[in-house]
Amino acid sequence: MLKNRILSTLKFFDLQDIPLTLLELHRFLIGDIGQIKLSLDANWELSAPQNLSHASLGITMDQILYCLDNECQAEAENTLGYYHLSGRSEIVHARRDNYLFGLKREKRIKRFANFLRYLPFVRGAAIGGSQSLGQQKEKSDIDLFIVAEPGFLWATRTAVSVFFQIFGLRRHGSKIKDRFCLNHYVAGGKRVDRERNLYKAMEYARLRPIVYPQGVGQFLENNKDWTQFFFPNFYNDIFFEKQSKIQKLFETLLKNPFGKLLERILGFFQKHKIHEDEFTFVLSDELSFHPQSQHRALLSRFFSH
Repeated sequence: MLKNRILSTLKFFDLQDIPLTLLELHRFLIGDIGQIKLSLDANWELSAPQNLSHASLGITMDQILYCLDNECQAEAENTLGYYHLSGRSEIVHARRDNYLFGLKREKRIKRFANFLRYLPFVRGAAIGGSQSLGQQKEKSDIDLFIVAEPGFLWATRTAVSVFFQIFGLRRHGSKIKDRFCLNHYVAGGKRVDRERNLYKAMEYARLRPIVYPQGVGQFLENNKDWTQFFFPNFYNDIFFEKQSKIQKLFETLLKNPFGKLLERILGFFQKHKIHEDEFTFVLSDELSFHPQSQHRALLSRFFSH
């Protein structure tokens, strides 16, 4: 039932204090909750491959708007163009106020993150987290999602970390505000096999490519089956950006036996500094650093009530 899906979507984002525009509500419209719950394990993760040929597909914005206007008046409200659960207009005002902090960070992103296209083995970069969907606050950081050349994951991480460290822009310790958080790297168009849940599907669906969008787009395309199980209206447009000549030059110097040896050395030393836990893990084709993630508690609140 469309009404239930709309209210479930508003509830999920309300738990994160995020009101939604009509376009966002359409893009992030959650699928059939009953079917989703049957497909989750005790940790709210997808337990098996899913069949996407269910009735959740094909909902238009006109249908959503009609349902909002005629069936959801008691449970949902529109404040200044944002939809939210009734009685929660304060999150709209908070989002609009926080928008100014996001504008300031956009200037920093344009000035510094665009240089990622020159660093060796970066095959894509996207903005995620609070900056990508109206959650940014005065002391927020800037989450970066990096796609690396397969076989050079550690070299990519080193190059990106050194670049932001040189300019004093890498988040670490208590230095958070307006700094770049380098918390997720994947090799090529990796198909993820961990953390396949509603929260992660949202995180991937809201990625905003800034460098080599085709790399980010290929990653999203390869994970479309399970992200669309949660968000059937999610779509991914793949745009192409030509590789920079400077990056090609750097890679010419490293795509050889020396470069492969350097990759192994970098991986050896970096692995020993990483303390893995449930939400911080090191794979041959993925590095994920979210040690204080609260997404499981969020999913529990969402699915349990």
